[in-house]
Amino acid sequence: MHNADRAVLRIGFGIGVTTFACYGLALPMPHLGCIMAWIVLCQGKPLPIKKGVIVGLMLMATMIGGVLMVPLLTHYPLPAMLFTALLLYWLMLMGLRGKSTQAMLLIVAVTIIPIAGLIEQSLAIGIAQMMGLGIIIGSVVNRLALVLFPPQATPAGGAKVALAPESPHRLALRAVVIVLPVWLLALSNPAFYIPAVMKTVMLAQQANTLVAKQAGRELVFSTVMGALLAAVLWLALSIWPSLLMLVLLTALMTLWVARRLVRLVISRFTPSFWSNAWITCLILFGPAIQDSASGKDVWLASAMRCSLYIAVALYGWACVVVLERWHRSGRPAVETWSGE
Repeated sequence: MHNADRAVLRIGFGIGVTTFACYGLALPMPHLGCIMAWIVLCQGKPLPIKKGVIVGLMLMATMIGGVLMVPLLTHYPLPAMLFTALLLYWLMLMGLRGKSTQAMLLIVAVTIIPIAGLIEQSLAIGIAQMMGLGIIIGSVVNRLALVLFPPQATPAGGAKVALAPESPHRLALRAVVIVLPVWLLALSNPAFYIPAVMKTVMLAQQANTLVAKQAGRELVFSTVMGALLAAVLWLALSIWPSLLMLVLLTALMTLWVARRLVRLVISRFTPSFWSNAWITCLILFGPAIQDSASGKDVWLASAMRCSLYIAVALYGWACVVVLERWHRSGRPAVETWSGE
């Protein structure tokens, strides 16, 4: 079995087990745990369990620390906005220098946790705990998957290396321009816009690997693809609503996406397209389950969320096009998948 096949099986098995753990234990916002596990499972180098626990606990503590931004946002909004913009710029630079996963998690702490704290402090702490727990669960599941599907040894010279961007400061500034307006909009209605902020963070990092000609297809189409995947999952789950069916469906859908992520299936789209599409699917699918449990109209609520995410993707595309015209001298980072 090729290493790419083993990687696909590890990712699919890992998401299935994570779904069973998060939804079976009735954890709050279980889809966040699945998203964090996806991020861990898609890393090229496996995260050891001990390190995963440490990272998860540190992430949890850092995100809970984001609650301290709430008083600043409440009483000194302008300094809070400037401070957040500077933090976003620095974290985007860190991501462009090869630490994209750590940067993305810290960006979530800077953006989503303070907004959640404006609604209720317990909600912000709950999100922080769930995301940290997702890292820990993902690390444990990843280790179990490595035991079941161990990678074969490969020559040392076969690894792919990502090229550094020529203009990292410009790309970081572009990402801040994409995230910050949506973040400011979320301050007016935190409960409605929290998922949109998470979606925007994913789009901003994805946009750093794209040129303007690719941006429309990548940003918008990945959002639409995520919505289609979520609709398929929901329709299939409605046939037999149960935890077992949910686990099987998410595992099968993960296998389908992962095959395209690692290029086992030839696709016109990049790995970041498929990763963003699956994360969008989870962002839509998780709240749909909660809407159903509370008696809300699932399709109406999902349509509103999907429309918002498409609008955010169109906004991100417009930002890329406008800023690309202003700065034609730089080139984007070249994306490579760091798996086996």
